[in-house]
Amino acid sequence: MSITPSPSILNLQSLDTAADDVSQYYCVKGVLLCFLWYISSAANGIMLKKCLALFPFPLTLTVVQFFGCAALTFPLLKYQRVRGAFSLSKGLFMTGILPLSGGKVAAVFFATLSIANIPLSYSNTIKASLPLFSVIFSKIILGQSHSPMIYCSLLLIIFGVIICSFTEVLFNLAGLLSAIVGTMATALLSVYAKKAMSDHNMHYLKMLYFVSITSLFLTLPFLILLDGTNLLNYDYSAIGDPVAEIFPLISGIALTNFTQNVAAFGFLSLVNPVSYSVANCMKRVFTIAASLVILRNPVSILNVLGMTTALSGVALYNKIKLDEKRAEKLSLPTVIKKSVNHPNPLYTTHLIPDVPLKSHTAYVMNGYTNYNHSLPPRLIS
Repeated sequence: MSITPSPSILNLQSLDTAADDVSQYYCVKGVLLCFLWYISSAANGIMLKKCLALFPFPLTLTVVQFFGCAALTFPLLKYQRVRGAFSLSKGLFMTGILPLSGGKVAAVFFATLSIANIPLSYSNTIKASLPLFSVIFSKIILGQSHSPMIYCSLLLIIFGVIICSFTEVLFNLAGLLSAIVGTMATALLSVYAKKAMSDHNMHYLKMLYFVSITSLFLTLPFLILLDGTNLLNYDYSAIGDPVAEIFPLISGIALTNFTQNVAAFGFLSLVNPVSYSVANCMKRVFTIAASLVILRNPVSILNVLGMTTALSGVALYNKIKLDEKRAEKLSLPTVIKKSVNHPNPLYTTHLIPDVPLKSHTAYVMNGYTNYNHSLPPRLIS
Protein backbone atom coordinates (compact mmCIF):
# COMPACT_ATOMS: atom_id res chain seq x y z
CA MET A 1 0.00 0.00 0.00
CA SER A 2 1.55 3.31 -1.09
CA ILE A 3 1.24 6.45 0.98
CA THR A 4 0.77 9.68 -0.96
CA PRO A 5 2.20 12.77 0.73
CA SER A 6 -0.39 15.35 1.61
CA PRO A 7 -0.60 18.42 -0.66
CA SER A 8 0.56 20.67 2.20
CA ILE A 9 3.80 18.66 2.64
CA LEU A 10 4.46 18.71 -1.12
CA ASN A 11 3.77 22.43 -1.15
CA LEU A 12 6.25 23.09 1.66
CA GLN A 13 8.90 21.00 -0.10
CA SER A 14 8.45 23.01 -3.32
CA LEU A 15 8.62 26.25 -1.34
CA ASP A 16 11.88 25.17 0.32
CA THR A 17 13.32 24.32 -3.11
CA ALA A 18 12.35 27.77 -4.41
CA ALA A 19 13.92 29.42 -1.37
CA ASP A 20 17.13 27.41 -1.88
CA ASP A 21 17.28 28.67 -5.48
CA VAL A 22 16.91 32.26 -4.26
CA SER A 23 19.67 31.77 -1.68
CA GLN A 24 21.99 30.27 -4.32
CA TYR A 25 21.32 33.21 -6.64
CA TYR A 26 22.31 35.76 -4.00
CA CYS A 27 25.33 33.68 -3.03
CA VAL A 28 26.61 33.61 -6.62
CA LYS A 29 25.87 37.32 -7.04
CA GLY A 30 27.77 38.13 -3.84
CA VAL A 31 30.82 36.10 -4.90
CA LEU A 32 30.92 37.76 -8.34
CA LEU A 33 30.57 41.25 -6.86
CA CYS A 34 33.32 40.49 -4.33
CA PHE A 35 35.69 39.22 -7.04
CA LEU A 36 34.98 42.29 -9.21
CA TRP A 37 35.59 44.51 -6.18
CA TYR A 38 39.01 42.92 -5.56
CA ILE A 39 40.21 43.14 -9.17
CA SER A 40 39.03 46.72 -9.78
CA SER A 41 40.36 47.96 -6.42
CA ALA A 42 43.85 46.55 -7.04
CA ALA A 43 43.86 47.87 -10.61
CA ASN A 44 42.72 51.31 -9.44
CA GLY A 45 45.51 51.54 -6.85
CA ILE A 46 48.20 50.41 -9.27
CA MET A 47 47.09 52.85 -12.01
CA LEU A 48 46.88 55.68 -9.48
CA LYS A 49 50.45 55.00 -8.38
CA LYS A 50 51.73 54.97 -11.97
CA CYS A 51 49.75 58.08 -12.93
CA LEU A 52 50.86 60.09 -9.88
CA ALA A 53 54.49 59.39 -10.79
CA LEU A 54 53.92 61.21 -14.10
CA PHE A 55 51.13 63.59 -13.12
CA PRO A 56 51.54 64.66 -9.44
CA PHE A 57 48.08 66.15 -8.83
CA PRO A 58 46.17 64.05 -6.24
CA LEU A 59 43.27 66.50 -6.03
CA THR A 60 42.77 66.48 -9.80
CA LEU A 61 42.74 62.67 -9.83
CA THR A 62 40.23 62.73 -6.96
CA VAL A 63 37.92 64.89 -9.09
CA VAL A 64 38.47 62.54 -12.05
CA GLN A 65 37.30 59.60 -9.92
CA PHE A 66 34.13 61.39 -8.81
CA PHE A 67 33.37 62.57 -12.36
CA GLY A 68 33.84 59.08 -13.80
CA CYS A 69 31.68 57.50 -11.11
CA ALA A 70 28.82 60.00 -11.60
CA ALA A 71 28.98 59.84 -15.41
CA LEU A 72 29.02 56.04 -15.58
CA THR A 73 26.39 55.49 -12.87
CA PHE A 74 23.85 57.64 -14.75
CA PRO A 75 23.28 55.20 -17.68
CA LEU A 76 23.40 52.24 -15.29
CA LEU A 77 20.53 53.74 -13.28
CA LYS A 78 18.58 54.18 -16.52
CA TYR A 79 19.28 50.59 -17.54
CA GLN A 80 18.31 49.16 -14.14
CA ARG A 81 15.13 51.28 -14.07
CA VAL A 82 15.60 52.09 -10.41
CA ARG A 83 12.43 53.60 -8.97
CA GLY A 84 12.79 57.35 -8.32
CA ALA A 85 16.41 57.18 -9.48
CA PHE A 86 16.85 60.92 -10.02
CA SER A 87 14.49 62.31 -7.40
CA LEU A 88 15.73 63.31 -3.96
CA SER A 89 14.07 65.16 -1.11
CA LYS A 90 15.80 68.09 0.57
CA GLY A 91 15.72 66.34 3.94
CA LEU A 92 17.35 63.19 2.55
CA PHE A 93 20.01 65.26 0.83
CA MET A 94 20.88 67.20 3.98
CA THR A 95 20.83 64.27 6.42
CA GLY A 96 22.05 61.48 4.14
CA ILE A 97 23.78 62.43 0.90
CA LEU A 98 25.69 65.53 2.04
CA PRO A 99 27.38 63.92 5.09
CA LEU A 100 28.22 60.85 3.02
CA SER A 101 29.70 63.03 0.28
CA GLY A 102 31.86 64.93 2.77
CA GLY A 103 33.19 61.63 4.11
CA LYS A 104 33.72 60.33 0.59
CA VAL A 105 35.74 63.39 -0.41
CA ALA A 106 38.00 63.01 2.63
CA ALA A 107 38.39 59.24 2.14
CA VAL A 108 39.24 59.40 -1.58
CA PHE A 109 41.46 62.49 -1.46
CA PHE A 110 43.58 61.37 1.48
CA ALA A 111 43.84 57.83 0.09
CA THR A 112 45.07 59.28 -3.21
CA LEU A 113 47.47 61.58 -1.37
CA SER A 114 48.90 58.66 0.60
CA ILE A 115 49.47 56.64 -2.59
CA ALA A 116 51.36 59.62 -4.01
CA ASN A 117 53.78 59.64 -1.05
CA ILE A 118 54.19 56.02 0.08
CA PRO A 119 54.19 52.56 -1.58
CA LEU A 120 50.77 51.09 -2.35
CA SER A 121 51.48 48.03 -0.19
CA TYR A 122 52.30 50.20 2.85
CA SER A 123 49.24 52.40 2.25
CA ASN A 124 46.96 49.36 2.19
CA THR A 125 48.56 47.97 5.35
CA ILE A 126 47.60 51.19 7.14
CA LYS A 127 44.11 51.02 5.64
CA ALA A 128 43.79 47.52 7.10
CA SER A 129 43.58 49.26 10.51
CA LEU A 130 39.97 50.13 9.65
CA PRO A 131 38.58 47.94 12.53
CA LEU A 132 40.56 50.05 15.02
CA PHE A 133 38.71 53.21 14.01
CA SER A 134 35.38 51.37 13.70
CA VAL A 135 35.69 50.27 17.35
CA ILE A 136 36.69 53.78 18.48
CA PHE A 137 33.81 55.47 16.65
CA SER A 138 31.25 52.88 17.78
CA LYS A 139 32.41 53.43 21.37
CA ILE A 140 32.27 57.23 21.14
CA ILE A 141 29.17 57.65 18.98
CA LEU A 142 27.04 54.61 19.83
CA GLY A 143 28.40 53.79 23.28
CA GLN A 144 29.02 50.16 22.30
CA SER A 145 31.17 47.97 24.51
CA HIS A 146 33.60 45.36 23.18
CA SER A 147 35.12 42.18 24.53
CA PRO A 148 38.76 42.00 25.72
CA MET A 149 39.60 39.77 22.74
CA ILE A 150 38.55 42.55 20.38
CA TYR A 151 41.02 44.91 22.02
CA CYS A 152 43.73 42.23 21.79
CA SER A 153 43.17 41.97 18.03
CA LEU A 154 43.40 45.76 17.75
CA LEU A 155 46.74 45.74 19.60
CA LEU A 156 47.98 43.22 17.03
CA ILE A 157 46.93 45.56 14.21
CA ILE A 158 48.65 48.54 15.84
CA PHE A 159 51.82 46.52 16.45
CA GLY A 160 51.90 45.38 12.81
CA VAL A 161 51.47 48.94 11.47
CA ILE A 162 54.25 50.18 13.80
CA ILE A 163 56.64 47.48 12.50
CA CYS A 164 55.79 48.44 8.91
CA SER A 165 56.34 52.13 9.64
CA PHE A 166 59.78 51.60 11.20
CA THR A 167 60.96 49.20 8.51
CA GLU A 168 59.43 50.86 5.43
CA VAL A 169 62.22 51.69 2.99
CA LEU A 170 60.24 54.52 1.33
CA PHE A 171 58.68 55.90 4.53
CA ASN A 172 57.06 59.34 4.34
CA LEU A 173 55.30 61.05 7.26
CA ALA A 174 52.83 62.93 5.05
CA GLY A 175 51.88 59.65 3.37
CA LEU A 176 51.40 57.92 6.73
CA LEU A 177 49.18 60.70 8.12
CA SER A 178 47.17 60.87 4.86
CA ALA A 179 46.52 57.12 4.97
CA ILE A 180 45.41 57.33 8.62
CA VAL A 181 43.00 60.23 7.96
CA GLY A 182 41.64 58.46 4.87
CA THR A 183 41.08 55.27 6.87
CA MET A 184 39.26 57.19 9.61
CA ALA A 185 36.99 58.78 6.99
CA THR A 186 36.35 55.36 5.41
CA ALA A 187 35.38 53.90 8.80
CA LEU A 188 32.79 56.63 9.34
CA LEU A 189 31.64 56.33 5.73
CA SER A 190 31.06 52.56 5.83
CA VAL A 191 28.99 52.78 9.03
CA TYR A 192 26.93 55.73 7.82
CA ALA A 193 26.40 54.31 4.29
CA LYS A 194 24.87 51.10 5.67
CA LYS A 195 22.70 53.14 8.04
CA ALA A 196 21.58 55.49 5.27
CA MET A 197 20.65 52.63 2.91
CA SER A 198 18.69 51.00 5.73
CA ASP A 199 16.98 54.09 7.15
CA HIS A 200 16.02 55.65 3.82
CA ASN A 201 15.41 52.40 1.89
CA MET A 202 17.61 53.72 -0.93
CA HIS A 203 18.96 51.69 -3.83
CA TYR A 204 22.75 51.53 -3.66
CA LEU A 205 23.18 52.78 -7.25
CA LYS A 206 21.01 55.81 -6.51
CA MET A 207 23.07 56.53 -3.41
CA LEU A 208 26.33 56.11 -5.33
CA TYR A 209 25.15 58.49 -8.07
CA PHE A 210 24.10 61.29 -5.74
CA VAL A 211 27.14 60.87 -3.47
CA SER A 212 29.48 60.98 -6.50
CA ILE A 213 27.91 64.04 -8.10
CA THR A 214 27.73 65.89 -4.76
CA SER A 215 31.36 64.99 -4.02
CA LEU A 216 32.30 66.29 -7.46
CA PHE A 217 30.72 69.69 -6.78
CA LEU A 218 32.31 69.82 -3.33
CA THR A 219 35.81 69.31 -4.74
CA LEU A 220 35.57 71.48 -7.89
CA PRO A 221 36.17 74.82 -6.06
CA PHE A 222 39.29 73.39 -4.40
CA LEU A 223 40.49 72.07 -7.76
CA ILE A 224 40.21 75.53 -9.31
CA LEU A 225 41.89 77.27 -6.36
CA LEU A 226 44.68 74.78 -5.66
CA ASP A 227 45.42 72.93 -8.92
CA GLY A 228 44.11 75.34 -11.55
CA THR A 229 47.27 77.41 -12.11
CA ASN A 230 49.59 74.47 -11.50
CA LEU A 231 47.87 72.41 -14.17
CA LEU A 232 48.35 75.19 -16.72
CA ASN A 233 52.00 75.78 -15.82
CA TYR A 234 53.07 72.17 -15.46
CA ASP A 235 55.91 71.02 -17.73
CA TYR A 236 54.21 68.28 -19.73
CA SER A 237 57.22 67.92 -22.06
CA ALA A 238 58.99 65.86 -19.36
CA ILE A 239 56.32 63.18 -19.80
CA GLY A 240 56.89 62.76 -23.54
CA ASP A 241 53.47 62.31 -25.14
CA PRO A 242 50.94 63.35 -22.44
CA VAL A 243 47.98 62.02 -24.42
CA ALA A 244 49.50 58.59 -24.91
CA GLU A 245 50.99 58.37 -21.40
CA ILE A 246 48.45 60.04 -19.10
CA PHE A 247 45.06 59.81 -20.81
CA PRO A 248 44.83 55.97 -20.77
CA LEU A 249 45.78 55.94 -17.07
CA ILE A 250 43.23 58.64 -16.18
CA SER A 251 40.52 56.81 -18.13
CA GLY A 252 41.45 53.54 -16.41
CA ILE A 253 41.37 55.23 -12.98
CA ALA A 254 37.87 56.61 -13.63
CA LEU A 255 36.58 53.24 -14.89
CA THR A 256 38.10 51.11 -12.11
CA ASN A 257 36.95 53.56 -9.43
CA PHE A 258 33.39 53.33 -10.77
CA THR A 259 33.60 49.53 -10.93
CA GLN A 260 34.94 49.10 -7.42
CA ASN A 261 32.32 51.48 -6.00
CA VAL A 262 29.43 49.68 -7.72
CA ALA A 263 30.79 46.31 -6.61
CA ALA A 264 31.47 47.48 -3.03
CA PHE A 265 28.08 49.18 -2.58
CA GLY A 266 26.34 46.19 -4.19
CA PHE A 267 28.16 43.74 -1.95
CA LEU A 268 27.44 45.88 1.13
CA SER A 269 23.71 45.86 0.31
CA LEU A 270 23.72 42.03 0.28
CA VAL A 271 25.66 41.24 3.46
CA ASN A 272 25.95 42.31 7.08
CA PRO A 273 28.76 44.66 8.23
CA VAL A 274 30.82 41.77 9.68
CA SER A 275 30.86 39.88 6.37
CA TYR A 276 31.74 43.10 4.56
CA SER A 277 34.62 43.68 6.99
CA VAL A 278 35.95 40.15 6.38
CA ALA A 279 35.80 40.65 2.61
CA ASN A 280 37.48 44.04 2.94
CA CYS A 281 40.35 42.45 4.88
CA MET A 282 40.92 39.91 2.12
CA LYS A 283 40.77 42.71 -0.46
CA ARG A 284 43.68 44.39 1.31
CA VAL A 285 45.70 41.16 1.13
CA PHE A 286 44.92 40.85 -2.59
CA THR A 287 45.85 44.49 -3.32
CA ILE A 288 49.11 44.29 -1.33
CA ALA A 289 50.15 41.09 -3.11
CA ALA A 290 49.25 42.55 -6.53
CA SER A 291 51.18 45.77 -5.87
CA LEU A 292 54.29 43.91 -4.70
CA VAL A 293 54.26 41.72 -7.81
CA ILE A 294 53.47 44.45 -10.39
CA LEU A 295 55.09 47.59 -8.93
CA ARG A 296 58.03 45.72 -7.36
CA ASN A 297 58.58 48.26 -4.59
CA PRO A 298 61.43 47.27 -2.22
CA VAL A 299 60.41 45.41 0.97
CA SER A 300 62.38 43.85 3.80
CA ILE A 301 61.66 40.70 5.80
CA LEU A 302 60.63 42.82 8.81
CA ASN A 303 58.36 44.87 6.57
CA VAL A 304 56.57 41.74 5.37
CA LEU A 305 56.35 40.58 8.99
CA GLY A 306 54.67 43.87 9.93
CA MET A 307 52.14 43.52 7.09
CA THR A 308 51.41 39.92 8.12
CA THR A 309 50.99 40.91 11.79
CA ALA A 310 48.58 43.74 10.97
CA LEU A 311 46.51 41.58 8.61
CA SER A 312 46.48 38.75 11.17
CA GLY A 313 45.06 41.20 13.70
CA VAL A 314 42.31 42.15 11.24
CA ALA A 315 41.56 38.46 10.58
CA LEU A 316 41.35 37.80 14.34
CA TYR A 317 39.05 40.79 14.79
CA ASN A 318 36.74 39.54 12.03
CA LYS A 319 36.65 36.01 13.49
CA ILE A 320 35.73 37.33 16.95
CA LYS A 321 32.96 39.53 15.51
CA LEU A 322 31.66 36.59 13.47
CA ASP A 323 31.61 34.33 16.54
CA GLU A 324 29.77 37.01 18.52
CA LYS A 325 27.21 37.32 15.72
CA ARG A 326 26.62 33.56 15.68
CA ALA A 327 26.27 33.44 19.46
CA GLU A 328 23.73 36.26 19.27
CA LYS A 329 21.68 34.36 16.68
CA LEU A 330 21.72 31.17 18.76
CA SER A 331 20.32 33.08 21.73
CA LEU A 332 17.23 34.12 19.75
CA PRO A 333 13.93 32.14 20.15
CA THR A 334 13.27 29.27 17.74
CA VAL A 335 9.48 29.64 17.54
CA ILE A 336 7.66 32.60 16.11
CA LYS A 337 3.95 33.28 15.52
CA LYS A 338 4.18 35.60 12.54
CA SER A 339 6.64 36.84 9.98
CA VAL A 340 8.69 39.94 10.49
CA ASN A 341 7.94 43.00 8.35
CA HIS A 342 10.52 43.16 5.61
CA PRO A 343 11.39 46.67 4.36
CA ASN A 344 11.43 45.68 0.71
CA PRO A 345 8.08 45.95 -1.11
CA LEU A 346 8.89 42.75 -3.04
CA TYR A 347 8.41 40.85 0.21
CA THR A 348 4.93 40.52 1.69
CA THR A 349 4.16 39.47 5.24
CA HIS A 350 1.34 37.29 6.55
CA LEU A 351 0.43 35.58 9.79
CA ILE A 352 2.23 32.25 10.13
CA PRO A 353 1.24 29.54 12.64
CA ASP A 354 3.63 28.28 15.31
CA VAL A 355 6.42 26.47 13.47
CA PRO A 356 9.81 25.30 14.83
CA LEU A 357 12.40 27.34 12.96
CA LYS A 358 16.03 26.67 12.12
CA SER A 359 16.67 30.40 12.20
CA HIS A 360 15.23 33.41 13.94
CA THR A 361 12.36 34.11 11.52
CA ALA A 362 10.30 33.03 8.56
CA TYR A 363 9.42 35.10 5.54
CA VAL A 364 6.92 35.21 2.70
CA MET A 365 8.44 36.10 -0.66
CA ASN A 366 6.21 36.57 -3.72
CA GLY A 367 3.57 34.40 -2.06
CA TYR A 368 5.96 31.62 -0.97
CA THR A 369 6.26 30.94 2.75
CA ASN A 370 9.68 29.72 3.80
CA TYR A 371 9.97 28.25 7.29
CA ASN A 372 13.49 26.81 7.17
CA HIS A 373 15.68 29.69 6.03
CA SER A 374 16.70 33.03 7.42
CA LEU A 375 15.78 36.24 5.64
CA PRO A 376 17.49 36.52 2.24
CA PRO A 377 20.00 39.31 1.73
CA ARG A 378 18.17 42.60 1.90
CA LEU A 379 17.38 44.33 -1.38
CA ILE A 380 17.41 48.11 -1.20
CA SER A 381 14.90 49.59 -3.60
